[in-house]
Amino acid sequence: MLRAMNRQIRRAQAKADKRAEEERDKKRQARRAKVAEIRSRRQRQRETAKLRPKDAQPVKPAQVSQLTPEERKKLPGRFSGVFMFATLFFIALQAAVPVEEKQGGQSLIGAGFFLMYGYFAVLYLSRRGLARALPTAVVGGVTLAGVMAIMQSVQGQPIDWLMCGLGAVGVPIGAYLGRAVFNAAPRPR
Repeated sequence: MLRAMNRQIRRAQAKADKRAEEERDKKRQARRAKVAEIRSRRQRQRETAKLRPKDAQPVKPAQVSQLTPEERKKLPGRFSGVFMFATLFFIALQAAVPVEEKQGGQSLIGAGFFLMYGYFAVLYLSRRGLARALPTAVVGGVTLAGVMAIMQSVQGQPIDWLMCGLGAVGVPIGAYLGRAVFNAAPRPR
């Protein structure tokens, strides 16, 4: 009787081992298929990049004035001026809330609006053809953060250093991102 039980245990173990091996094989095959699919997708991307016309150069802000109105419409940041002024409005709203009533998250949201201001300001100025869009947007945004701090102190409120300080740091980051987006756009045809 003991031998029969051992035989049954060995058979059950063999079946379990066989199922486990089949599962490992299925997983290996699935991984290989996935790797092959990724490699073929990358190969297609390389071939597509080779077929792209060589004259699709990024647009420089100085070249914007040479574009037709239809070509300008295809540049990134078409409504960036509206968004830039909207972020100014929201920055002013955040600065109007007394610091005593603010929570830390509200100050961070205000600093985020400064980052968005830098982004949209560079897109707007680049679309207008200003050659020095990045430094102009950075100086404007950092000045805005300073003005917000001065206005709060003149009104007798404590200064929201978190919003103004992180905002002054966020403007150059947003401006750099905006310039990267604008410069990465291919020239409209």
